[in-house]
Amino acid sequence: MSRSEDGRVEGSGEREEDRAASRHRTPLTPPSARADSDKDAPAESAEPATFGGALGRTVRAGMSGESLTGRGVLDAIGGWRGVAETLVPGLLFLVIFTFTRDARISAIAPAALALIAVVVRLVRREPLVSVFSGAAGVAIAVAATLLTGRGADYYVPGFITNIVWSAGLLISVAVGWPLVGVALGALRGDLTGWRRDRALKRVAAWLTLLWSGLFLARLAVQMPLYFAAREPDGVAATDALGIARLVMGVPLFALVVVFTWMVLSRLPPSSDESKGESGANTGQNTPSA
Repeated sequence: MSRSEDGRVEGSGEREEDRAASRHRTPLTPPSARADSDKDAPAESAEPATFGGALGRTVRAGMSGESLTGRGVLDAIGGWRGVAETLVPGLLFLVIFTFTRDARISAIAPAALALIAVVVRLVRREPLVSVFSGAAGVAIAVAATLLTGRGADYYVPGFITNIVWSAGLLISVAVGWPLVGVALGALRGDLTGWRRDRALKRVAAWLTLLWSGLFLARLAVQMPLYFAAREPDGVAATDALGIARLVMGVPLFALVVVFTWMVLSRLPPSSDESKGESGANTGQNTPSA
């Protein structure tokens, strides 16, 4: 607020309009999330910033109108460290197995890498959940490989993850609570409000099916390769399975993130938000139906 040369107070009217608009506008994110966004986050954080990990981050970015950028997509899928922790163990296993054809020896490098990652996270005093969540999948994969001695068994935990996610996403659509919509409701602080907007609910359902399709596509391609790799002459199928796992991992995941972000960023404001803004612009409360 400032005073003009003749002593009049300037800016008070504008602030009154801002306060009126804020009373009628439904925030996309809870106050804590908005406060966090104003702070400088670590450049390569792999921690989930919102509900649902990558899914939640993508919904938040799309619905908040954030511009689609390479940096934003990278953050949504976990940053450079998250990508490295996802890709490098499988890549090491595949390369070593290609040269040695010994599954147990090939599993040593991913195990050592996972242990180093745990130590680094502990030194940085990160939450225990984040410390062990990234290493848990690698540990199970290494244990399965050491137990059976088959290279293809290194990829079994990934099948379980894909089955659980695809089933959960499909069930959420079947019961009328698609997870994309649930993520949106969590970000808005209103878990049921989005269900009153038919267009938004329909988009949430289709996007949830898209995410489920990602996991189902992995299973459709990789499961036949896994069973072929279990045959006596299935060494080549094990190599193909490792390549398919890498190609259908982060790259395919990033494409789904980009498509989801683009769709959500083009959605019009919800009916509740539109009414609130209309009421703020006219200076009158919108009458209830």
